[in-house]
Amino acid sequence: MVVAYSTRLQEPGTDPAIAVQDLCCRLGGREILKSVSFAIPAGSVVGILGPNGCGKTTLLRCLAGLLAPSSGHVRIAGNDPLTLRPAKLARLLALQAQDATAALGFTVRDVIGMGRLVHSASPFGGVSAQDRAVVEREIRRLDLTALADRPVEALSGGERQRVMIARALAQETSILLLDEPTNHLDVQHRFAVLDLLRALGITVVTTLHEIDLAARWCDRILLMKDGAIHADASPEQALTPENLRDVYRVEAVIRHHPDDGTMRIDLSPLSAKETA
Repeated sequence: MVVAYSTRLQEPGTDPAIAVQDLCCRLGGREILKSVSFAIPAGSVVGILGPNGCGKTTLLRCLAGLLAPSSGHVRIAGNDPLTLRPAKLARLLALQAQDATAALGFTVRDVIGMGRLVHSASPFGGVSAQDRAVVEREIRRLDLTALADRPVEALSGGERQRVMIARALAQETSILLLDEPTNHLDVQHRFAVLDLLRALGITVVTTLHEIDLAARWCDRILLMKDGAIHADASPEQALTPENLRDVYRVEAVIRHHPDDGTMRIDLSPLSAKETA
């Protein structure tokens, strides 16, 4: 296991944006997360990687306070998310989940506006000028202007994905949790979304399947295997050929772009002899 933190600096004496200690989670009688521990300083962009079934989404749901651990704890800016009132938690963190069914029956603009409800004094307080400005900003930033008045069910999967990201951004929280935000996106929007997330200057924790993209955009990688953290380090230290072989059962060749030095990872299957 690699444990070598590589994160942005945080003011001395302040709580980490996210702290996880000995987190275990059981679902349906099966242990999904096994003694997971890490701390994320404010302003870091962290990618959670690993094969299907390794516990990535379960970990994200525990961070968001949607699942209670069987043991261990999660702290969000020093707070237990399970004990916070939903409105207070929603001012600390925003979650973009993969399921967009709750948005069906609404227009794109309406759905993004749902991210502003947490800032209303009451559910019946109406929409302020600031709320409208934030919604329009996110419509522009996620390239949704031409789609703003369409019903969400009329959109493609990638377009819906951008709507749900825009709704999370409209909450204007200091912590953003995303579950495979690049899923369904075309190449142009995949790069644009990741560039936007990096530019926000807030704490971003995201599950990703694209190893190469994670290497280029994340400050830090949590590489998971069988419900545990296999490596917690910078992309250079975490995404080594040895770790990728152990976790994904693939061969990896690491290169660096000649212009900017960013990592490029070429993957290929193990030979039949190695997989036997």
